[in-house]
Amino acid sequence: MPSWSLLKSKVEARGLNLNDYNKVLKTIKSKNMKNLIFGVVMSIFVTGCSKAQEGKNELRFIEVNGSSEMNVEPDEIRFQIGIEEYWKEEYQKGKTHRDFVTKIPLEEIEKNLIAALTEIGIVKNQIIIHRVGQYWSGSGSNFKKNKVVELILTDFSLVDTILQKVKVRGVNSMKISELKNKDLTKFRKEVKIEAIKAARRKAVYLLESVDEHLGGLISVFELDNNSNYFWRPQDMHSNYILSSNSEDSKDVNMRKIKLRYEIKVRFEIQ
Repeated sequence: MPSWSLLKSKVEARGLNLNDYNKVLKTIKSKNMKNLIFGVVMSIFVTGCSKAQEGKNELRFIEVNGSSEMNVEPDEIRFQIGIEEYWKEEYQKGKTHRDFVTKIPLEEIEKNLIAALTEIGIVKNQIIIHRVGQYWSGSGSNFKKNKVVELILTDFSLVDTILQKVKVRGVNSMKISELKNKDLTKFRKEVKIEAIKAARRKAVYLLESVDEHLGGLISVFELDNNSNYFWRPQDMHSNYILSSNSEDSKDVNMRKIKLRYEIKVRFEIQ
């Protein structure tokens, strides 16, 4: 665009009439403004046409979540028994912590536990000795050692037998630490398939409710909600955290591996 002040100076230098200059200037500005307005209008028109075209070509879709669950019977049970040293005087009436002088060593407690387990059919290769630790006892003058003994079991009837018959002093906790199944990968696949089928069924009935029809599959997302596989052991601090009554429905569910998957699926709307 020209510099109007520079043009004006040239007109004055040549001795031309400034009135004529002003008339020409108004005409030029008017034409420039018309060109500017025309350009803006055309831009709006082109943009509007483009948006309208995009609207015609926009893909209509429905996005839904589907989930599925399965309870799997374990074929391997990891059962942990915690043992720790104790004072003989703890089990004598009338004694206080000031009287605690005879500490029963961890080795003796472990020996008694292994003997009790052997009596109910637990063999050596089913027993794993884990960590050995120690802590300061507030009720005595020395440290107390502790240890975790893990059992590899295949039947919950053995868990019930342990709870009922293993009565060894020095045992301070019992819990299921892990449940396993060798076919878990196959079961995960089955649960995922059921989850995507559930998502499709949901999409179908939602669209039918508004007289629309389901089209082809666009995308599938497996949601990571940290609950695809979970089994929560019970409170570690309880001496006997499992009920020996296997008829209890809550206890039965706790003794299974729970698989859960959630999938987000997008379908085209026909």
